[in-house]
Amino acid sequence: MTLQTIDVSSVATWEASFVEERLGPSPKWDGYQDIADQQIAERVYGNVGFIHAQSAEVGRGVIAIGQKLQAIKADLPHGQFEACIKAEFNWSPRWARQLMQVADYFSNRKSTSDLPSSAMVLALLAESNADDATVEQAAQEHWTVKQTRQNLCGEKQRERTVIDEALKAFRISEEARSLAANAQRITTRQLMDELGADELPKGRQHVTPAATFVKDKEGWIKFPMQQPVDVPATATRTQADLFGEPTPVEEVVSLAEGAARLGKKNIETFRVNLSPSKIKRQGHPKANGWIALPHPERGKCIVKRAEA
Repeated sequence: MTLQTIDVSSVATWEASFVEERLGPSPKWDGYQDIADQQIAERVYGNVGFIHAQSAEVGRGVIAIGQKLQAIKADLPHGQFEACIKAEFNWSPRWARQLMQVADYFSNRKSTSDLPSSAMVLALLAESNADDATVEQAAQEHWTVKQTRQNLCGEKQRERTVIDEALKAFRISEEARSLAANAQRITTRQLMDELGADELPKGRQHVTPAATFVKDKEGWIKFPMQQPVDVPATATRTQADLFGEPTPVEEVVSLAEGAARLGKKNIETFRVNLSPSKIKRQGHPKANGWIALPHPERGKCIVKRAEA
Protein backbone atom coordinates (compact mmCIF):
# COMPACT_ATOMS: atom_id res chain seq x y z
CA MET A 1 0.00 0.00 0.00
CA THR A 2 1.25 3.43 -0.86
CA LEU A 3 -0.08 6.16 1.45
CA GLN A 4 -0.64 9.55 -0.08
CA THR A 5 0.99 12.26 2.00
CA ILE A 6 1.43 15.96 1.48
CA ASP A 7 4.96 17.30 1.67
CA VAL A 8 4.28 20.77 3.04
CA SER A 9 7.96 21.68 2.78
CA SER A 10 7.72 21.70 -1.01
CA VAL A 11 5.06 24.39 -1.20
CA ALA A 12 4.95 28.03 -0.27
CA THR A 13 4.70 29.00 3.39
CA TRP A 14 1.13 30.21 3.15
CA GLU A 15 0.14 27.01 1.34
CA ALA A 16 1.76 24.85 4.02
CA SER A 17 -0.14 26.76 6.70
CA PHE A 18 -3.35 26.36 4.71
CA VAL A 19 -2.91 22.57 4.39
CA GLU A 20 -1.94 22.06 8.03
CA GLU A 21 -4.75 24.29 9.26
CA ARG A 22 -7.39 22.22 7.47
CA LEU A 23 -5.96 18.70 7.24
CA GLY A 24 -3.69 18.57 10.26
CA PRO A 25 0.07 17.95 10.18
CA SER A 26 1.50 15.49 7.65
CA PRO A 27 2.43 11.97 8.95
CA LYS A 28 5.48 11.88 11.21
CA TRP A 29 5.81 8.13 11.79
CA ASP A 30 7.58 6.06 9.12
CA GLY A 31 6.24 2.73 10.39
CA TYR A 32 3.04 2.69 8.36
CA GLN A 33 4.84 1.11 5.43
CA ASP A 34 5.97 -1.78 7.65
CA ILE A 35 2.45 -2.89 8.54
CA ALA A 36 1.81 -5.99 6.44
CA ASP A 37 -2.00 -5.87 6.57
CA GLN A 38 -3.14 -2.99 4.37
CA GLN A 39 -6.50 -2.66 6.11
CA ILE A 40 -4.84 -2.36 9.53
CA ALA A 41 -2.39 0.18 8.17
CA GLU A 42 -5.23 2.24 6.76
CA ARG A 43 -7.19 2.05 10.01
CA VAL A 44 -4.17 3.12 12.11
CA TYR A 45 -3.36 5.95 9.73
CA GLY A 46 -6.98 7.05 9.67
CA ASN A 47 -7.29 7.04 13.46
CA VAL A 48 -4.07 9.01 13.84
CA GLY A 49 -5.33 11.55 11.33
CA PHE A 50 -8.64 11.80 13.19
CA ILE A 51 -6.84 12.53 16.47
CA HIS A 52 -4.68 15.17 14.78
CA ALA A 53 -7.77 16.80 13.31
CA GLN A 54 -9.72 16.74 16.58
CA SER A 55 -6.76 18.12 18.55
CA ALA A 56 -6.53 20.99 16.09
CA GLU A 57 -10.28 21.50 16.28
CA VAL A 58 -10.15 21.77 20.10
CA GLY A 59 -7.79 24.72 19.86
CA ARG A 60 -9.84 26.36 17.14
CA GLY A 61 -13.01 25.68 19.10
CA VAL A 62 -11.77 27.38 22.26
CA ILE A 63 -10.63 30.40 20.24
CA ALA A 64 -14.01 30.53 18.48
CA ILE A 65 -15.86 30.39 21.82
CA GLY A 66 -13.79 33.29 23.11
CA GLN A 67 -14.56 35.30 19.98
CA LYS A 68 -18.31 34.65 20.33
CA LEU A 69 -18.18 35.71 23.97
CA GLN A 70 -16.55 38.95 22.86
CA ALA A 71 -19.38 39.49 20.38
CA ILE A 72 -22.04 38.79 23.02
CA LYS A 73 -20.43 41.22 25.44
CA ALA A 74 -20.28 43.90 22.75
CA ASP A 75 -24.00 43.50 21.96
CA LEU A 76 -25.38 43.43 25.50
CA PRO A 77 -25.94 46.52 27.64
CA HIS A 78 -23.49 47.12 30.44
CA GLY A 79 -24.02 44.74 33.37
CA GLN A 80 -26.02 42.08 31.51
CA PHE A 81 -23.16 40.02 30.04
CA GLU A 82 -22.22 38.23 33.26
CA ALA A 83 -25.85 37.42 34.07
CA CYS A 84 -26.35 35.96 30.58
CA ILE A 85 -23.20 33.79 30.74
CA LYS A 86 -24.05 32.57 34.24
CA ALA A 87 -27.61 31.58 33.24
CA GLU A 88 -26.68 29.94 29.93
CA PHE A 89 -23.42 28.14 30.76
CA ASN A 90 -23.02 28.47 34.54
CA TRP A 91 -19.61 30.06 33.91
CA SER A 92 -17.97 32.49 36.29
CA PRO A 93 -17.10 35.97 35.00
CA ARG A 94 -13.40 35.09 35.44
CA TRP A 95 -13.66 32.01 33.21
CA ALA A 96 -15.46 34.02 30.55
CA ARG A 97 -12.70 36.63 30.69
CA GLN A 98 -10.05 33.91 30.37
CA LEU A 99 -11.75 32.46 27.26
CA MET A 100 -11.90 35.91 25.67
CA GLN A 101 -8.22 36.36 26.54
CA VAL A 102 -7.48 33.08 24.71
CA ALA A 103 -9.23 34.49 21.65
CA ASP A 104 -7.18 37.70 21.82
CA TYR A 105 -3.90 35.86 22.32
CA PHE A 106 -4.23 33.03 19.81
CA SER A 107 -6.62 34.29 17.11
CA ASN A 108 -3.80 35.68 14.94
CA ARG A 109 -1.77 32.47 15.11
CA LYS A 110 -1.01 31.05 11.64
CA SER A 111 -1.77 27.46 12.69
CA THR A 112 -3.73 26.09 15.62
CA SER A 113 -2.72 22.47 15.03
CA ASP A 114 0.05 22.74 17.64
CA LEU A 115 -2.10 24.18 20.42
CA PRO A 116 -2.82 22.22 23.63
CA SER A 117 -6.21 20.50 23.64
CA SER A 118 -7.19 21.75 27.10
CA ALA A 119 -9.16 24.98 27.35
CA MET A 120 -7.77 25.65 30.84
CA VAL A 121 -4.17 25.09 29.68
CA LEU A 122 -4.79 27.52 26.82
CA ALA A 123 -6.23 30.03 29.28
CA LEU A 124 -3.20 29.76 31.57
CA LEU A 125 -0.78 30.15 28.65
CA ALA A 126 -2.62 33.22 27.38
CA GLU A 127 -2.80 34.73 30.87
CA SER A 128 0.98 34.38 31.31
CA ASN A 129 1.81 35.70 27.80
CA ALA A 130 3.66 32.45 27.05
CA ASP A 131 5.94 32.55 24.03
CA ASP A 132 5.57 30.26 20.99
CA ALA A 133 8.20 27.80 22.24
CA THR A 134 6.34 27.33 25.55
CA VAL A 135 2.99 26.87 23.78
CA GLU A 136 4.48 24.26 21.44
CA GLN A 137 6.12 22.46 24.35
CA ALA A 138 2.82 22.38 26.24
CA ALA A 139 1.12 20.87 23.18
CA GLN A 140 3.82 18.30 22.43
CA GLU A 141 4.19 17.15 26.04
CA HIS A 142 0.43 17.32 26.71
CA TRP A 143 0.76 19.43 29.84
CA THR A 144 -1.95 18.99 32.41
CA VAL A 145 -3.39 22.03 34.18
CA LYS A 146 -1.21 21.24 37.21
CA GLN A 147 1.94 20.89 35.10
CA THR A 148 1.16 24.12 33.27
CA ARG A 149 0.78 26.04 36.53
CA GLN A 150 4.02 24.55 37.90
CA ASN A 151 6.03 25.23 34.74
CA LEU A 152 4.75 28.78 34.31
CA CYS A 153 5.22 29.60 38.00
CA GLY A 154 8.75 28.20 37.91
CA GLU A 155 9.64 30.35 34.93
CA LYS A 156 8.07 33.46 36.46
CA GLN A 157 9.88 32.86 39.75
CA ARG A 158 13.19 32.50 37.90
CA GLU A 159 12.54 35.80 36.08
CA ARG A 160 11.64 37.55 39.34
CA THR A 161 14.77 36.22 41.05
CA VAL A 162 17.03 37.39 38.24
CA ILE A 163 15.38 40.82 38.20
CA ASP A 164 15.68 41.16 42.00
CA GLU A 165 19.38 40.31 41.81
CA ALA A 166 19.88 42.84 39.01
CA LEU A 167 18.13 45.57 41.04
CA LYS A 168 20.36 44.83 44.03
CA ALA A 169 23.41 45.23 41.80
CA PHE A 170 22.29 48.74 40.86
CA ARG A 171 21.99 49.71 44.52
CA ILE A 172 25.51 48.76 45.60
CA SER A 173 28.27 51.35 45.69
CA GLU A 174 31.19 51.59 43.30
CA GLU A 175 33.51 50.59 46.14
CA ALA A 176 31.47 47.43 46.71
CA ARG A 177 31.45 46.64 42.97
CA SER A 178 35.24 46.94 42.88
CA LEU A 179 35.63 44.80 46.00
CA ALA A 180 33.37 42.08 44.55
CA ALA A 181 35.29 42.12 41.27
CA ASN A 182 38.59 41.48 43.09
CA ALA A 183 37.26 38.89 45.53
CA GLN A 184 38.20 35.25 45.14
CA ARG A 185 36.99 31.93 46.47
CA ILE A 186 39.46 29.99 48.60
CA THR A 187 39.50 26.63 50.33
CA THR A 188 39.42 26.09 54.07
CA ARG A 189 43.08 25.02 53.94
CA GLN A 190 43.99 28.26 52.17
CA LEU A 191 42.08 30.23 54.78
CA MET A 192 44.00 28.55 57.59
CA ASP A 193 47.25 29.41 55.84
CA GLU A 194 46.13 33.02 55.49
CA LEU A 195 45.25 33.17 59.18
CA GLY A 196 48.41 31.29 60.21
CA ALA A 197 46.24 28.87 62.19
CA ASP A 198 46.62 25.12 62.75
CA GLU A 199 42.87 24.80 63.39
CA LEU A 200 40.07 26.77 61.79
CA PRO A 201 38.78 29.40 64.24
CA LYS A 202 35.07 29.58 64.92
CA GLY A 203 32.93 32.14 63.18
CA ARG A 204 31.79 33.04 59.67
CA GLN A 205 34.10 36.05 59.29
CA HIS A 206 37.81 36.52 59.93
CA VAL A 207 39.97 39.60 59.43
CA THR A 208 43.68 40.03 58.75
CA PRO A 209 45.61 43.19 57.91
CA ALA A 210 45.38 42.36 54.21
CA ALA A 211 41.94 40.80 53.79
CA THR A 212 38.52 39.94 55.18
CA PHE A 213 37.31 36.35 54.85
CA VAL A 214 33.58 35.61 54.79
CA LYS A 215 31.79 32.25 54.64
CA ASP A 216 28.75 31.76 52.41
CA LYS A 217 26.80 28.69 51.25
CA GLU A 218 29.52 27.65 48.81
CA GLY A 219 32.60 28.17 50.99
CA TRP A 220 34.99 31.01 51.83
CA ILE A 221 35.40 34.30 49.98
CA LYS A 222 38.50 36.43 50.34
CA PHE A 223 37.94 40.20 50.05
CA PRO A 224 41.23 42.11 49.64
CA MET A 225 40.94 44.96 52.14
CA GLN A 226 43.95 46.80 53.54
CA GLN A 227 43.37 47.33 57.26
CA PRO A 228 45.36 48.96 60.06
CA VAL A 229 48.03 46.75 61.66
CA ASP A 230 48.73 47.02 65.35
CA VAL A 231 52.26 45.91 66.24
CA PRO A 232 52.08 44.55 69.81
CA ALA A 233 55.10 44.16 72.06
CA THR A 234 56.43 40.62 71.86
CA ALA A 235 58.16 38.17 74.11
CA THR A 236 61.31 38.47 72.03
CA ARG A 237 62.12 41.89 73.52
CA THR A 238 64.94 41.70 76.05
CA GLN A 239 65.07 43.28 79.47
CA ALA A 240 67.39 45.91 78.00
CA ASP A 241 64.65 46.93 75.61
CA LEU A 242 62.52 48.04 78.54
CA PHE A 243 65.22 50.59 79.42
CA GLY A 244 65.40 52.09 75.94
CA GLU A 245 68.33 50.14 74.57
CA PRO A 246 68.02 49.40 70.80
CA THR A 247 66.92 45.79 70.63
CA PRO A 248 65.37 44.58 67.31
CA VAL A 249 61.73 43.52 67.32
CA GLU A 250 61.18 40.02 66.00
CA GLU A 251 57.78 38.34 65.70
CA VAL A 252 56.19 35.18 64.35
CA VAL A 253 53.09 36.19 62.37
CA SER A 254 50.82 34.79 59.69
CA LEU A 255 51.84 35.12 56.05
CA ALA A 256 48.97 37.57 55.53
CA GLU A 257 50.18 39.84 58.34
CA GLY A 258 53.79 39.54 57.22
CA ALA A 259 52.83 40.57 53.69
CA ALA A 260 50.90 43.53 55.11
CA ARG A 261 53.91 44.67 57.18
CA LEU A 262 56.01 44.77 54.02
CA GLY A 263 53.21 46.34 51.95
CA LYS A 264 52.82 43.27 49.72
CA LYS A 265 49.32 42.78 48.34
CA ASN A 266 49.80 39.35 46.78
CA ILE A 267 50.28 36.79 49.52
CA GLU A 268 51.08 33.97 47.09
CA THR A 269 53.96 35.99 45.65
CA PHE A 270 55.10 36.79 49.19
CA ARG A 271 55.03 33.08 50.04
CA VAL A 272 57.18 32.28 46.98
CA ASN A 273 59.66 35.04 47.90
CA LEU A 274 60.20 33.28 51.22
CA SER A 275 61.21 29.99 49.56
CA PRO A 276 64.90 28.98 49.92
CA SER A 277 65.56 29.20 46.18
CA LYS A 278 64.09 32.71 45.96
CA ILE A 279 65.96 33.93 49.01
CA LYS A 280 69.20 32.52 47.57
CA ARG A 281 68.72 34.56 44.38
CA GLN A 282 67.17 37.76 45.71
CA GLY A 283 67.73 37.78 49.45
CA HIS A 284 65.08 38.10 52.14
CA PRO A 285 62.02 40.23 51.31
CA LYS A 286 62.48 43.71 52.76
CA ALA A 287 60.22 46.81 52.70
CA ASN A 288 58.59 49.43 54.96
CA GLY A 289 61.36 49.01 57.54
CA TRP A 290 60.68 45.28 57.92
CA ILE A 291 62.49 42.16 56.77
CA ALA A 292 60.76 38.78 56.43
CA LEU A 293 62.23 35.37 57.09
CA PRO A 294 60.75 31.90 56.55
CA HIS A 295 59.27 29.98 59.48
CA PRO A 296 59.08 26.17 59.70
CA GLU A 297 55.39 26.27 60.65
CA ARG A 298 52.94 26.25 57.73
CA GLY A 299 51.27 29.58 56.96
CA LYS A 300 53.63 31.63 59.15
CA CYS A 301 56.77 33.74 58.79
CA ILE A 302 59.15 35.79 60.91
CA VAL A 303 59.27 39.57 60.63
CA LYS A 304 61.78 41.86 62.29
CA ARG A 305 63.01 45.40 61.99
CA ALA A 306 65.18 45.78 58.93
CA GLU A 307 67.79 47.76 60.88
CA ALA A 308 68.46 44.75 63.05
